[in-house]
Amino acid sequence: MSRVDALHTHFNSVAQRMADLPMYNAALEVACVGFQPYAEREIGVLVTPWCMNLTLFPAESDNWAAWSGTEIGNKQMIALPSGQYEGIFGWSELTGGFMSCSLFSPMFEFAEQVVALETAEAVMKAVFDSANEAPTDRQHALREQKAELEELKKQQEAEAVKMATPKPEKLSRRGFLTGGFARNDEAASS
Repeated sequence: MSRVDALHTHFNSVAQRMADLPMYNAALEVACVGFQPYAEREIGVLVTPWCMNLTLFPAESDNWAAWSGTEIGNKQMIALPSGQYEGIFGWSELTGGFMSCSLFSPMFEFAEQVVALETAEAVMKAVFDSANEAPTDRQHALREQKAELEELKKQQEAEAVKMATPKPEKLSRRGFLTGGFARNDEAASS
């Protein structure tokens, strides 16, 4: 069974236990939308009757790939073309570990499944479009700091070139009129 199929099976099981809770939207059902490979990972949108989450399965190289059920709830930033997202670690026996980023919760603004699925498809397009990036305050500050450091480096390089460039000797009036040859004559006679 693929991880996506396992995710669907796991959340169908959870949905049966949540059906009586007030945040459950009975017009919806569990669906896995648009899962695709990304940077050795697999990413897509999980739709349930109580939430819609951007969901990411780890690459083997991810530090959180070996996390177990004891780390449920741990948070980590996820970098995507449209920006940074805070992922919350989840785990099940069927899927192993995954990160989720909440998109909608609860799901009462979705009156029917087709609208929830269309929204999930639009999310998948949007997260891979860098034009949708909305940098955080921290990202703005880091970018400004980087730009300031680059400007300082340029100024230091320009100053170093200026200092390394030999300055012409001050010519006397006689040296100026003779094109500097008089200076060479003066130096030779000393």
